[in-house]
Amino acid sequence: MGAIRGPRATDHFPAELRSCHPHVAFDATFQFWQQGSDQATFWTTRQEITAWADQVTARYCVTQAGNAENEINTSIANGVRVRLAVGPQARAAAEAFLEIDRQAALEHVRQRAELERIRYLRESVYSRPDVARSCWLCHHPDQLNAMLDIDFEGIAEKFGDVRESRFLVIAELIGDFLGRLEDGERRYLVGQLGQLFSSYDRPDLAEQLEAS
Repeated sequence: MGAIRGPRATDHFPAELRSCHPHVAFDATFQFWQQGSDQATFWTTRQEITAWADQVTARYCVTQAGNAENEINTSIANGVRVRLAVGPQARAAAEAFLEIDRQAALEHVRQRAELERIRYLRESVYSRPDVARSCWLCHHPDQLNAMLDIDFEGIAEKFGDVRESRFLVIAELIGDFLGRLEDGERRYLVGQLGQLFSSYDRPDLAEQLEAS
């Protein structure tokens, strides 16, 4: 932020600044030098400082108050200084958000691992009778006679087409990737995919994609 002209007296004012989590804010106290006593200039300067600092803190969790404070104090001119404080309720709310994020990330990893396990069983075990028999016998070494009653060939017929499962995995990966993009990035990538469909003489797919 560039220098803001203003008095050679020290002014202080409080402000509430956003954090990266909704409804969780920093409590800020600003100090800056003001020249003169013009109130209009004072309020304009105050609004500019607060708006700029709010954009900085919006990238931080309240548990990172020190980092946010350092960025503001080392980037802003005019002798402006800020002190960031975090109330116990704001800190507790942020920690709850972080725990939710951790649990969501863990659940995502679990789901991906389960999907990979299912894909492996379908493509490498159930679709191949010889492997399926060996796998079954490995887990039931004392039940050879029971194994003879299992129709592994019939099972393989149901799971033999592995292309479908591969396509489902690819579709899920693309969907997961698109879901993590910003709206503008997502629209751009979907537009590029529509052009790709058209280049392969599938304008119908491009139209369906645009309509979705």
